[in-house]
Amino acid sequence: MLESFAAELLALPYRLRFGRIGRRPRLFPPLLISGARGIQLGDDARVESFVALSVARGGRMEIGSQCELRSFARLEADSGHLVLGEKCSVNSFCLLNGYGGITVGNSVRIASHSVILSSTHQYKDINSSIHSQGVLAMETVIGDDVWIGSHCVIVGGARIGSHSIIGAGSVVLGDIPAYAIAAGVPARVVRMRVE
Repeated sequence: MLESFAAELLALPYRLRFGRIGRRPRLFPPLLISGARGIQLGDDARVESFVALSVARGGRMEIGSQCELRSFARLEADSGHLVLGEKCSVNSFCLLNGYGGITVGNSVRIASHSVILSSTHQYKDINSSIHSQGVLAMETVIGDDVWIGSHCVIVGGARIGSHSIIGAGSVVLGDIPAYAIAAGVPARVVRMRVE
C-alpha cells in the first residue's frame, strides 16, 4: 500500500503533462520528456530513470499496459507514431525511431543496444549531398511474442512475424516470417520454430 502510494506520488507531475497515464504507474525520475501531450502510458507501466521519450508535433506514442522501459532507452515518435503493445520490454541503450511509424505487438522483448528505425535516407541524386535529399518514411511492424537479441538493427520497412527470434547482432533488412529464427548480417532465416 505504501509502495503504491509512493509510486503514485512520483507519477503526479507526469500525470499533469502526459496525454494519458494509466493506473499504478511506476515512474523513476528523472525522465527526459519532449512533447508529453502526445504520449500515453498504459496501466502498470514501468519507466526507469533517464529514459527519453520524444514526440514532435503531429506524432503520437502509445506504451501499452505492463510495459517496461529500462534506463537509458530512447523512444522517438517524431511526427510519426510509435506504438508498443502490452507486456513489452525495451532494455537499456535501445533506440526506437518512429518517424515513419513503428508498430510493435504484445509481449515483445527488445534486448539492450538494439536499434529499430522507420525511415531511410534518400540518395539517388549523386549531384546532391545525401543529407540534403531528406529521408523516406517506411513503417516498421513487429508482431506479437518476438524476441530481438542484443545489438540488433532493424531498418525502416522491415516486417517481423509473430513468435520470431532475431539473433544477437543481426541486421534485419526485409521481412521475417512468423515462427522464424533469423540471424546474421543481413539476417536470414536459419530455421523455423514450427514444422
